[in-house]
Amino acid sequence: MSAVKTKMTDDDAAAAFESGEFATGTHRDRSATNPIRAAVVARSAADDAVTAAVIDARSHGITWVEIAAALGVTHQAARQRYRGSAAV
Repeated sequence: MSAVKTKMTDDDAAAAFESGEFATGTHRDRSATNPIRAAVVARSAADDAVTAAVIDARSHGITWVEIAAALGVTHQAARQRYRGSAAV
């Protein structure tokens, strides 16, 4: 007997994962993914904080070169990433 492979959308796969549809004969403790989810949330909050800090720095006349140095990137990369942010 061979398994039939089907393609799923990301939303379908997430729903199947959450419902336990992918469970096999071995029960797995999915709580081990909690630190991953927490890290993703923390990364998003950190990204928001950096964007807010860049906006604030620009409003105080800090140059893209100075901001880039603080970010550890080139001034071109800093401008490209944050120039479209509100009030920048």
